[in-house]
Amino acid sequence: MSAGGADGAGGRLPDTGDDRSWRAMLAALRVPAFAWYWVGQLLSGIGTWSQSIALSWLVLDLTHSAVDLGTITMLQFLPVLVLSLLGGVVADRVPRRQLLVATQVALGAEAITLGVLVASHAVTLWEVALVALAVGTTNALNNPAQQAFVPELVGRDLVADAVALNSVQFNAARMLGGAVGGLAIAAWGISGALFLNAASFAPILVVLVLIRPANTPRRHVGARATAASELREGLAFALETTSVRRVVLLFAIVGLLGFNWQVAVPLVARFVLHRQAAGFGDLMAALGAGSLVAAVAVARDQRASERRLLLGSIALGAALVALGLSRSYPTSLAILAAAGIAGVVASITANTRLQLLTPDRLRGRVMGIYVLLMGGTTPIGSLLLGEVAGHFGTGVALVAFGGTTAAAVGLVGALRHRTTRSSGEPAPTVVR
Repeated sequence: MSAGGADGAGGRLPDTGDDRSWRAMLAALRVPAFAWYWVGQLLSGIGTWSQSIALSWLVLDLTHSAVDLGTITMLQFLPVLVLSLLGGVVADRVPRRQLLVATQVALGAEAITLGVLVASHAVTLWEVALVALAVGTTNALNNPAQQAFVPELVGRDLVADAVALNSVQFNAARMLGGAVGGLAIAAWGISGALFLNAASFAPILVVLVLIRPANTPRRHVGARATAASELREGLAFALETTSVRRVVLLFAIVGLLGFNWQVAVPLVARFVLHRQAAGFGDLMAALGAGSLVAAVAVARDQRASERRLLLGSIALGAALVALGLSRSYPTSLAILAAAGIAGVVASITANTRLQLLTPDRLRGRVMGIYVLLMGGTTPIGSLLLGEVAGHFGTGVALVAFGGTTAAAVGLVGALRHRTTRSSGEPAPTVVR
């Protein structure tokens, strides 16, 4: 695959509009299939984040160990690391809507299984680990298909709007799910939050069964390449297309070091701020609130430039350092809101650039790489964060991870700037 990219313009992104009106930004929601899908995913996401709260609190209740929390989080995301690229191949080979129906059923069944184990008061850490592995395996197939399914619903012209609105939905769910999860644990126990998540899959299943995407890509009926060769093709495109390769490198740093909230926030809540489940939920809600604000702002401003990716990533590192230094509950709430803003600026910029630079036939595979960077690097980062926190304390771990994130991203940005100037290459075109 040549470095020209999806648009044949040397990796430059198509013109998608500058600072948009709210009416223009909501254009994707005027597509009925996408609007129903968006609402279904919002409800399902609230349940998912409630389960995330419950799972972290369950591990700390069972073991009171930062290392064990890091290990369980690693197990939950390890299949995403190992299988996301294969999941991207599957998303390009089979109908994505049908694949998503199967994964939603599996995720709901896994939530019920863990809920029953907790309600029986006989749950062990090994059982939690097995369910975490099962959830991760399902997500390795689900997440690339979920990302690649969006253009099927709205068409290529509305991809940037749909990606931004999906981020609004995701972060609204994180904000609401964090609060709902904490309240559910306080009212009904950990099993109640897990059963709530299982029930939340019903609306999105109904939507997926009923909708019919208008932009489903054609798939070859005759002889086709092997899964391995298709995987190589997707990797070659990502590595040989300059603008895509830079997004992959930057987001790899952020995914490994900056997006370990499932470990960082419960450790801060339990061992630094000495809060119970409701306080933990409030901290996650603050992270989600900042993320939601950023998602709405980015949805109006479609300039998915590399510069914005760099700035968002460095700001995320700085927020982690500040969180590691904070010993105040209100201050930590504010810092997490700022971290949510920075994280969403980085993630939505990376997502939008990859969606617009990728041809339809490779979309599942490239979004598999995005999912790998977004969640697949978490097993390594979570395990490292848990180990460092267990030996040196939560504050030291967060300062170390945040400082390394900012420094590494800054170094990549400086090297890119120097290379661009010395080679005389023009700076990348800003998405407008």
